[in-house]
Amino acid sequence: MAAIAGQVTTEKQPRIDWTAVSEANAYKVHLQSRVPGGRVVSVHDTVVKTPAFLPPQSLAEHLAKVTVRVSAVCDSETSAEAVSWFLIDTSPTCRLGEMGAVSDAGTASLRWRPVAGAVSYEVRAYGLLDARLMASQETRSPEAKLGLSDGAVVSVRPACASGLGEAVYRVLAR
Repeated sequence: MAAIAGQVTTEKQPRIDWTAVSEANAYKVHLQSRVPGGRVVSVHDTVVKTPAFLPPQSLAEHLAKVTVRVSAVCDSETSAEAVSWFLIDTSPTCRLGEMGAVSDAGTASLRWRPVAGAVSYEVRAYGLLDARLMASQETRSPEAKLGLSDGAVVSVRPACASGLGEAVYRVLAR
């Protein structure tokens, strides 16, 4: 089946190849991409002449399980479906490690190690009791200062060319 079967890829739009069937005129391809919560992100039903398929659009933003069903079409007969799956996970390419956060005199000072390939970082603070957005900024450097009048949950999320990474959170009590 697909060369990518059972693997994890960071490509959002991977080329899917499989072993050719010598008598096949074409291949029926059914592809479905789901995010961890179960929501279907992308579905493709198509017929291709070669043993390969390149999805016309991204199959995931961050994390998705992609199921591929392929059957060979040989003149008037169609083979049984061969089923495989693979995972797309773009977050490893844009992952923030540890973040330090200190609050002093109404100012939160945040620091983290730079993420390779990060273009910028989204920095936010949310109210401890009501989760309202208290402060938000974007920065290109691996540090930020936020003016906070109360305790907060602060987050930093890297933005890379491959997509947004996962946010890292810290609680700052006043």
